[in-house]
Amino acid sequence: MASIEEVNELLPQTQCRLCGYRNCMGYAQGIIDEGAAIDLCTPGGESTRVKLAASTGMALARDRVLLPEPKTLLAFIEESDCIGCTKCLVECPTDAIVGAKSRVHTIVEKWCTGCGLCVAVCPVDCIEIAVKKDVASISLSSGTARQRYERHLQRLEKKHENIPEKTFATFDQSSKEEMRAIIKAAIARKNAKEDSACEAGI
Repeated sequence: MASIEEVNELLPQTQCRLCGYRNCMGYAQGIIDEGAAIDLCTPGGESTRVKLAASTGMALARDRVLLPEPKTLLAFIEESDCIGCTKCLVECPTDAIVGAKSRVHTIVEKWCTGCGLCVAVCPVDCIEIAVKKDVASISLSSGTARQRYERHLQRLEKKHENIPEKTFATFDQSSKEEMRAIIKAAIARKNAKEDSACEAGI
């Protein structure tokens, strides 16, 4: 029988909660300790179910309905409608949304798992989930997604305990510089759109 950790390694680490558990580790624990079904991982599709079956020793019926192949999903923020509430920043499991209080937020595509958790908390409905067509540009592996999620949890825990952080735990120096450039570009896009609206008399 596989361990909880071994089962967790087989999951895509989107942390989307579509399986009904808090995160991928919670689902892995559910499979091992509670006998949860191995077909609850929508982002993993049939390939993940087959791997889970092999790892846990669960038999798969030959006449089963195959799970659809997963699509690469990404969040998209309509930046002109963003009010900078920061709710999505807290919810994003991989800190793929960057921005500041009362400032426009934007998505760093290469860090986004397409989990959709940001959509539910947005008070102005300016976030959508779309299928990413250019999958070759996606570099976030399940291992990296898991690392980013674990650092995200650590950051939230420190914030809850009021422990000051000298650096933002999820970002190294080069990533922080990239993040600043992404935010600057998002603000420029929003300003340009507002200027165009003013010129058009909207």
